[in-house]
Amino acid sequence: MLLGWIRWFDALIPAYTIERLFWESRTITIQEVVYLEILYAVLVVMLEVPTGVLADRFEHRRLMQIGVGLECLSFIVLLLSFSFVGFAVAIALSGIGAAFRSGAENALLYETLEQTGKTETFERTVGRLNVIGIVAAVLAAISGSLLATRFPFELNYMLSIVSLFIATACSFGLVEPRRVVSDERLTWADIAAGFRFIRQHRQLFIVTSLFVVTISAFNFIDEFWQLYARDVALPIYWFGMMSTILLLIQIPGQLVAPVLLRFATAECWLRWIGWGIGVGFVVLGLYPGPIGLVIMVGMACLIGIVEPLYLGVLHHRVPSGIRATTESSVSMLLHGGIILFGLLFTAGAGMTLFAAFLFIGIIVCLHQSIVTVIARREDAS
Repeated sequence: MLLGWIRWFDALIPAYTIERLFWESRTITIQEVVYLEILYAVLVVMLEVPTGVLADRFEHRRLMQIGVGLECLSFIVLLLSFSFVGFAVAIALSGIGAAFRSGAENALLYETLEQTGKTETFERTVGRLNVIGIVAAVLAAISGSLLATRFPFELNYMLSIVSLFIATACSFGLVEPRRVVSDERLTWADIAAGFRFIRQHRQLFIVTSLFVVTISAFNFIDEFWQLYARDVALPIYWFGMMSTILLLIQIPGQLVAPVLLRFATAECWLRWIGWGIGVGFVVLGLYPGPIGLVIMVGMACLIGIVEPLYLGVLHHRVPSGIRATTESSVSMLLHGGIILFGLLFTAGAGMTLFAAFLFIGIIVCLHQSIVTVIARREDAS
């Protein structure tokens, strides 16, 4: 299906392999990177729910088309930028595009499956789409690292722009499914419906908390593993291999997530994964060195399980009329978490990158402790 092709070209971005190095070459510091991450998150937080309402009121595919197009435009601006202001404009475009896409893709997928009576395959289909993206990202990482050793970093960005342009073109072929439940369409007056739905369902509220904290924390592995690898003296020609491993190791989790539900609930699995991520961050901070790269690989393996598990819990419960809005609400919470972790990360990075990882690990472990205590109290009652 076209969603697969869009996911492929959207992930076929060789620029990501040398992203932080390219930004450093354009005089962007670690603190400025965090500020840009916060800017991105703030824009997404502000626009998430309104764009989710737009998707539920009109067409999911239109939001997808706008979002992918803005991402392509953001890379063009990055390529032409040599200052913090230019990078801020690019990140703003990317954030707005992400807000437009948030919730729309999975809502479009679920309702397409619902129309054909195949909603039970949703988790598996999400996993497969994620695998398509991972394979494309692996190919981009390998080619990107090889290109970076022989050509200027700008070539990676030019190729990435071409890939995103193709993804944008593919998005115009999407077909909007007929809404199965038409009398639940959201109105602007009911913009907080997604948050209310999550708050009113205890299990969904708990798994959403686990999902938000775990994914927002791991975001800082995605964003800063290159600088960690440089600081522990990993040669740049190994960056492509490291990026490849971090991506490929997520594939088993993406594919086996539905099978894991036969043995325990999504809440149980997400609690244990959260502990693994939290402890991993603590080890990265306390014992910096090449072993930290191995820890990152283990964390990436765990993180691959999280999204299919959570999205299955969410979409099987949420009504059709607020599907995109509710996922946008979750994404808003996720980026709010990234903002808070970003502030914490900035404080730690003022000392060392390793201290920043340690601070994040402590907060994640604290959250997991609270959730575990709550779960045990409820099990005992």
